Amino acid sequence: MKTSSSFTQKIITIAIWTLIYYLSGVISLKFDDPASNISIVWFPAGVATAAFLCSRWRQWPVLLGCFVIINLVLDSSLKENYILSLAYAFLSMPSTMLIAWVVRRFSRRGDDLHTVLMWIFSTIIVSLLDALLASIGFVLFGKGTFQEIFWVGFVADVTGIFFATTVIMGLFNIQFRTHISPVKNKLSGSIIWLLLCLFTLLIFNNSLKEFSGAILHIHNDMLIFTFACLPIILAVMLSISWGNQGGSIALLTLATIVIYYTGQGYGPFFIKGLHHGEPLLLVQCYLTATALLMVFLRVLTRSTHHFNETSGAQHAVYQLNLSTGEIEWGHLSDELASIDPTIMSKMNKLIEQIHPDDKNKVLEHWSSSGEQQHLPQLDFRLSIQEGHWVTITDSESILFSHHEPRMIIGNWHITRSVPLFKAN
Repeated sequence: MKTSSSFTQKIITIAIWTLIYYLSGVISLKFDDPASNISIVWFPAGVATAAFLCSRWRQWPVLLGCFVIINLVLDSSLKENYILSLAYAFLSMPSTMLIAWVVRRFSRRGDDLHTVLMWIFSTIIVSLLDALLASIGFVLFGKGTFQEIFWVGFVADVTGIFFATTVIMGLFNIQFRTHISPVKNKLSGSIIWLLLCLFTLLIFNNSLKEFSGAILHIHNDMLIFTFACLPIILAVMLSISWGNQGGSIALLTLATIVIYYTGQGYGPFFIKGLHHGEPLLLVQCYLTATALLMVFLRVLTRSTHHFNETSGAQHAVYQLNLSTGEIEWGHLSDELASIDPTIMSKMNKLIEQIHPDDKNKVLEHWSSSGEQQHLPQLDFRLSIQEGHWVTITDSESILFSHHEPRMIIGNWHITRSVPLFKAN
């Protein structure tokens, strides 16, 4: 039953990723310029990057197959040139897989800033190489000039990855919690979200521009352009009030309104004197800059939260009966208390919650024998819930080998929570 349930959960997870990938592709096509051979922005690249960052290695081939199929479904030119469409459907995926692999392989554990910088630099470098290869391929097939395709493809991938990955990873990251009471937190966040919707609508449907011209007799496009910073400020405030999920909700709200009215030809970025396509480029930069601001805000809040956790000394004292495998806890922090007590009270069940790469060393640690009284310090990863890991430091443990039953009394300390880009 457990295996069947796990298999069903994996299928549902992959189906959700596929659906998100498809919907993000439909939204990206709203930006599509008929005069161009590729999309101006490609949010599925960010969705794919997030999916590969969050999924186990063995799930990558399945995700790859699903995403390739969706690429073919979204490609309107499939019937005209199926060879080119099929090639592009496959070749658009390795770049996102490479970015995810670099972040998971080379990021420093517990260093969120290093992880974010690794993600940013790998995205830029890999996207440059991907745009170079793609533009060469399109030119060989007689589909436009090298310079036009290269820069459009590069900007589409970078903006799509920065925005979509930020939104998705923010929704998945549940670690950060504010210290405001839930009622005040929800109320203040709701007010900020309503203000965000209102001001974004007024700014991007040209209502504010018409008001300033008809009532205030001010015809200054740059003034309206400056007002576009107000939604960013409100988005940051919502992120502070509601945490990482609030930041992602703010980005989704902002992007939905901006993309809709941009598609209608409205908004502060349609300034006189700009060439065709330049307003859309400004919109992409606007959304991308907001997303990156949210990322660094998350790094700051997580660093502050981690400092508070460390100074708060989240300790858990345990007594392990080596004969029966039963564990008694003298104190449990909030995160450890969220685990099922039946799991925490049995050694064999608790071992199943430990990361596969760390199980053996924990078993060896608890299987100590001989005259050794003080056991060495040990670090390992423990699953609090599905996909949510914390790093535990087992220190000051003492083995009582001359008593019956033999037991270990030790101390757990939560030293690190799940990274921004978590990988199971």
